[in-house]
Amino acid sequence: MKDRVKVHWWFIIVLSLLGAGCSSLPGLRVLSGQAAPEAAAERVVEITGLVMADKTGQTDPALISAADRIEAAAGGSIDIIEIRQDTRSDVFNIYMLYRGLGADASAQEQNDALRRALELTWQGMLQASQGLDIIRVNLLQPSMVPTLDKGLSFVARISATFDISRESVLAYLNKRPTTLQDFVNLIADGEMIFQSPQDGDTAFYDSQPNHPMFMLASIEAQLRGQQ
Repeated sequence: MKDRVKVHWWFIIVLSLLGAGCSSLPGLRVLSGQAAPEAAAERVVEITGLVMADKTGQTDPALISAADRIEAAAGGSIDIIEIRQDTRSDVFNIYMLYRGLGADASAQEQNDALRRALELTWQGMLQASQGLDIIRVNLLQPSMVPTLDKGLSFVARISATFDISRESVLAYLNKRPTTLQDFVNLIADGEMIFQSPQDGDTAFYDSQPNHPMFMLASIEAQLRGQQ
């Protein structure tokens, strides 16, 4: 029981940081120019492709439609930018931007909103993820950075990853209505693996978006306002 309580409060603290915004995450200070920008300069240039969505026509239309439905159901709090079926690793990957409730919301409200966002994502991708074992949701924290030859560009840090088996998702969603404690219990019971990279162990998004993005304009306005 003590271990479960420890997991609960550690998870609450980390999720509070996720809902607080980019400026509260020390790992992004280098990228925002607050510390040693030269150390990340070359890496930044390599991953500015974040803002370019895949327009090759090679993306599965069913995945695009599923992502569209999730975004609509979430009321604009979710922006799915990439969906990939990794059959070699038996993983269904989802990369998305997530907009929390804002600074005025309590930690409990922020955490419950994130729970609902993930539940919507799981439910919306159940059909698309058939045949794969793990559903992996990667939350991205974007930032704007200056580059030598491209002006201001976007870069994104993977701020949190949630790994859960498709079987566990089905069992969990069948228990609805669910609570934040039910969600936390997935981690405490080992059914879901939650990872948040520590400062100094930053993981950057460097893949290829294959779903249209709508949230970057508002994020850009917010980040410019913080400068």
